[in-house]
Amino acid sequence: MHALESFTNLLLARHDVAKRWKKQGKPVVGWACTYTPEEIIYAANALPIRVLGSLERTPLADAYLPQNVCSFCRSCFDQALRGKYDYLDGCIFSNSCDNYGMMYDMWKYHVKLPYYYFMNTPHTRSEKAYNFFYEEAKRLKQSLENNFKTEISKESLKNTIEVYNENRVLLKKAYALRKNNPPLISGVEALEIVLSSMLTSKEEHNRLLEQLLSQIENRADTPRKGTRLLVSGSVMDNTEMMKIIEDMGANVVADDLCIGSRYFWNLVSSNTFDPLHAIANRYMDKIPSPFMAHSEDRFRHTLDMAKKYDVEGAIIFVLKFCDTHLFDAPILMEELKSQGLPVLYLEWEHAMSGMAQLKTRIEAFLETIRGVA
Repeated sequence: MHALESFTNLLLARHDVAKRWKKQGKPVVGWACTYTPEEIIYAANALPIRVLGSLERTPLADAYLPQNVCSFCRSCFDQALRGKYDYLDGCIFSNSCDNYGMMYDMWKYHVKLPYYYFMNTPHTRSEKAYNFFYEEAKRLKQSLENNFKTEISKESLKNTIEVYNENRVLLKKAYALRKNNPPLISGVEALEIVLSSMLTSKEEHNRLLEQLLSQIENRADTPRKGTRLLVSGSVMDNTEMMKIIEDMGANVVADDLCIGSRYFWNLVSSNTFDPLHAIANRYMDKIPSPFMAHSEDRFRHTLDMAKKYDVEGAIIFVLKFCDTHLFDAPILMEELKSQGLPVLYLEWEHAMSGMAQLKTRIEAFLETIRGVA
């Protein structure tokens, strides 16, 4: 299907997409955490793009980092050291986890970009935390205005909110297609759709989503019917794990991932006098990541998705040394098991190594579910 291929192509050519934007005389700003208020960047007429890694080996990053550093952060840093992100006009990091906090220092010292910014993200939702993050949003706005010699007006923020909310609504409509049995889009395709939304202008992505939604009902090559799974866990910036799972006859129909449902599930309120305040509140209110002290809210979202998408089992996928998810995983596993769902825990390096063992464990897990059904 042509519409689905467009998302795949965007993901494969992400650096070229950003460079084409830059050729228009507009800056490109990288970001490393979904708590980064993209709307503020976009309102500065800059393209915000998610910094992603690669499945390549990481010899350049290995020269600087100890072995117990998150392999995703290591991969992103290695890509930067290779010059893959030299076109960036700046990059924004946050203290969402210890690894990301360290990456800010490593990038700033070893990767020469014109602009760096560190955003302090609260790890709780107290009234003080909301007020603090609003001040952080104002500080980011002022920094972007000063660095890129522009003005971020209320009107531009309101327009950006409208565009971003439209993208979130369309992504939820695309996700709803996975409730079908078999789903109208696979887990691999859904992941490509969401990842590509982080790598191009939201207007362009909205156009592609509308095209997809208008065509998908007539799709001839629907995914085959299989065991319905939910996947939760660490950042999954490539489709290899999804491909392995679905090649074994499963359908990944739901997820609890920061590059999946948690990225777009909540909208920015458009009924407010202060759009910047609305943007800050949206990021504080969104489905929380494991570093937030509100795991019960995320678990509620995960269990709700498992029910609405009629899943038969769950896979908890955690990158090695991803501390926030490693601490969180045992509790989430118990929550899912309490609902009668079989759960498989997988720990993986951000590389192609160890694939044979993972395939064996996934295959055995699926056979267990099918045996019980």
